[in-house]
Amino acid sequence: MSNEICDQIILSDGRRLSFAEFGDRQGKPVFYFHGFPGSRLEAKLAARIAIDTRVRFIAIDRPGYGLSSFKPGRTFIDWADDLIGLADTLGVDRFSILGVSGGGPYAAACAYIISHRLDAVGIICGMGPVDVPGLLSDMPWMYRQGLRLAGRFPKIATALYSFSAFLFRYYPERMLSYISSKVAEPDKIALRNPELINVLSVSFQEAFRRSLRWPAADVVLYSHPWGFRLEDIRIPVHLWHGEKDRIVPPAMGHHVAESIPACQATFYVNEGHFSIILNRIEEIWQIF
Repeated sequence: MSNEICDQIILSDGRRLSFAEFGDRQGKPVFYFHGFPGSRLEAKLAARIAIDTRVRFIAIDRPGYGLSSFKPGRTFIDWADDLIGLADTLGVDRFSILGVSGGGPYAAACAYIISHRLDAVGIICGMGPVDVPGLLSDMPWMYRQGLRLAGRFPKIATALYSFSAFLFRYYPERMLSYISSKVAEPDKIALRNPELINVLSVSFQEAFRRSLRWPAADVVLYSHPWGFRLEDIRIPVHLWHGEKDRIVPPAMGHHVAESIPACQATFYVNEGHFSIILNRIEEIWQIF
């Protein structure tokens, strides 16, 4: 067993893809897709349960995050190719995936394109499509306007994002304090948890290790059509969302749940964006 092993592979196009493994290297493989912003180190929050349940928990830096190379013009669908490249290199045939927050659309894309390799798919408080009317209305003003700007003027939004990225990179705890001022009570309580603060702070810093601008590619992707229809996903997808989530509004979770034909959704009345991880991880982990 291992608490953390970090490594990199070289993909077929020459890019580096960085990942970290937690839990049992001989256990059931589960690939983790981090939030926005975030990195492979975000998965430390589930290291203990991965060990206890003999899961091989493999968290990946998306292109441009952490130690992974940037890929210009990437799409959600492209992520499936990177994932297969890593799985094949590790000798993993079938596996499960778990996407959190900004990693949700990537999990949905994999469910759509590589269903033949998947044992289980989980999405926790995942982003929904922003082109559906009404889904952004309960999102904090700064996030809402950022997505709208990225949809209309992606180059300007990418340049402006460098300022927020600078704050996340060098003052992560201050950013978490700011976020805490914008969320509901369950998340305010969660953001006083020392372990959560430490893991998120380290993950934010790692996200922008190589560039303050590259991760902004996600903002542009979130603000445009995803390149596939949720209705065309043909395998079961498990979804969990807090009704008091103010980062990714529950309306997004309901839309995704209603759009994926075989979605098995659970909505928690008294959970938010961060509290759901702290309070519900054992329930979520049962799909593995």
